[in-house]
Amino acid sequence: MKNTSPMMKRLLSAGIALLASILLPLFAETGNTNVVSSVAGLTQILREGRSGVPFEITATIIYPYTEQMLRGAVQDATGAIMLEMTEALPSNHLAKGDLVRIRGSTKSGFLGHSCYAIAKTAEVLSQAPIPPPVEADATGLAEGRFENKLVRFRGTVVDAFLDDIDPRWGFLVLRSGRESIYACFASSPADGDMNDLIGAEIAVTGFYSELITEPRFHSGRFILISGRDAISVIRPAPADPFDVPPLAANQHDSAAVINSMTRRRVAGRVIAVWHGDRLLLKTAEGSLVRVDLAERRPPSYGTCIEATGKPETDLYRLNLSRAIWRTNSVSVATEPQPKEVTAKQLLTDGEGRSAVQIRHHGRAVRLNGIVRSLPSPGYSDGRLVLECDKYVVPVDASSCPQAFAGVEIGCVIEVAGICLFEMENWQPNAPFPHVEGFAIVVRTPDDIRILSRPPWWTPGRLLSVIGALLAALAGVFVWNRQLNRLAERRGRELTDETVARVTADLKVGERTRLAIELHDALSQNLTGAALEIETSDVLIDGAPAKAHQHLGIAAKTVKSCREELRNCLWDLRNDALGEKTMDDAIRRTLAPFMDGTGLTVRFNVPRERLSDDTAHALLRIIRELAQNAVRHGHAKAVKIAGSLETERLLFSVQDDGCGFDPENHPGVLQGHFGLQGISERVKRFGGTMEIKSEAKKGTKITIALNLGNGGHPT
Repeated sequence: MKNTSPMMKRLLSAGIALLASILLPLFAETGNTNVVSSVAGLTQILREGRSGVPFEITATIIYPYTEQMLRGAVQDATGAIMLEMTEALPSNHLAKGDLVRIRGSTKSGFLGHSCYAIAKTAEVLSQAPIPPPVEADATGLAEGRFENKLVRFRGTVVDAFLDDIDPRWGFLVLRSGRESIYACFASSPADGDMNDLIGAEIAVTGFYSELITEPRFHSGRFILISGRDAISVIRPAPADPFDVPPLAANQHDSAAVINSMTRRRVAGRVIAVWHGDRLLLKTAEGSLVRVDLAERRPPSYGTCIEATGKPETDLYRLNLSRAIWRTNSVSVATEPQPKEVTAKQLLTDGEGRSAVQIRHHGRAVRLNGIVRSLPSPGYSDGRLVLECDKYVVPVDASSCPQAFAGVEIGCVIEVAGICLFEMENWQPNAPFPHVEGFAIVVRTPDDIRILSRPPWWTPGRLLSVIGALLAALAGVFVWNRQLNRLAERRGRELTDETVARVTADLKVGERTRLAIELHDALSQNLTGAALEIETSDVLIDGAPAKAHQHLGIAAKTVKSCREELRNCLWDLRNDALGEKTMDDAIRRTLAPFMDGTGLTVRFNVPRERLSDDTAHALLRIIRELAQNAVRHGHAKAVKIAGSLETERLLFSVQDDGCGFDPENHPGVLQGHFGLQGISERVKRFGGTMEIKSEAKKGTKITIALNLGNGGHPT
């Protein structure tokens, strides 16, 4: 280090600091920086469920690790343990008897099931002698006295099978006395199916521990063996697999005794076949035995066979599981003619309560119903669903699918066959088995007879018609799209022309209406004002008082013209005619003039019944009356109501003002043109106006307009 430059020293220090910053948090997370160095210590850590604890142990491999199983067992002076291996470890470099140095850490199991010891690296140091196995018995294994030990167990093979969920695992069921022990092995083509060991007395050498396979996390403890090389045959299996004791179907042993039996044989005639691997046999004594085959190679209906398998029970009858069969010449009577039954008799207690009538199991029955569904094409295990008096009855014809030929949904059919109630077999520590399913098993194609066919108009044909209509609609849609594209350009041109023409018409109409308003409201009034001024000029010298009177009238007339002009200008800016209802149009028109005055509007006249000219004249009349009520009558509330009676529009304006004398009210001669203007507008519609007013009791003016000319003034 003397020759190390200062730069190199700084880089080295920085590297050490960086490494420490990475490693120290990792050790801090575990809460334990000590490395476990013995199997006993590692076992204790796993029992405590501590995750992330590092270990480094030197031990001998007593159970070989393979890439297929990713598990291996090692043993040192303190004990033995099963390790999970990573795929990075080379399995061909690790063999039984290797003394290895293994490094790894503990890890929580899937869904928190337990803790595992994960071996990440393994270094072979040398070879070491394998410790001899411990002789184990079934009682000691059940009590856990041999947990995590290399054991040798002796028993009779009563069954051999592969896991139907994870076929990488195989199992041997060993019987010792009345106890059953499972030996588990990683399935390999070199080991075969091991069915040839059934009935043999063997000794297995393996590691007894808890085996966890996904997804069977609660499978329990097994003797883990490496395969055929861990098995020694003490007494070979019988040369004839049917050389086993007969199954006494009439004996009444307990379920536990039946499940502890070795393989048995039974002879009888096949009266039902379903699922491709299940049979129902009827023996010469008349007993019924369900046979679950080891492979899907069933005999046909009516064949007399002999079967051998593992005895089990559903607590009603004895059954055989994982059985094999061969033909036999046993004499069994044929079934009687099917009995006419109903679904209610099979599935209820007769009073409507759901109840399985197990006494009908294995009997030939006949019933009628409507076909509600058919099995999928090409699916041999499918079942037809029959509706019988609101009850659903499955019909199984997996042994003769040709029986469903010609059957359609909606057909009324007659079905004859064997009544079958499928029940699971009882297992130790399990509740009573329940009925898994119910079906009528068809025996021959003649067991199904079509009584009537569905009407021609079936859902399938309806769907076909709907599909054809949809296709036609799609074609029409495409055609319309093409036409729309061709018409869009011309439509836009026509729209532009129409908008321009309508805009011009609106401008002309608005100018015309404004000209009429100005002529009617201003021209005549200005003419009157001019006449009054001329009259006053004549009288100014001879009768000054009268001249002043005429000048006053002229002033009022000019003032009236100014207000009328202001109203015309307001109408140009007002959008009341664009409102959807007349109530809204009236409120909008009167809003600027009703400050502080209550306004009630009930105008039950549809806006679309009135032309714009009529609506404009109506709003002018109502505005004038409301202004008079506020300006001259000093009203605090104004009520406006209207209705439509055939071709007549009736409306009224009522106020609570001071009132006036209808027969003697100021008129044109006094410079008041409001009522006169309203009267002229009403006459243009061929209408009438009625005034009711009393002093201090308010005023009510009722107007009727004739709309017989389409709502336009004459």
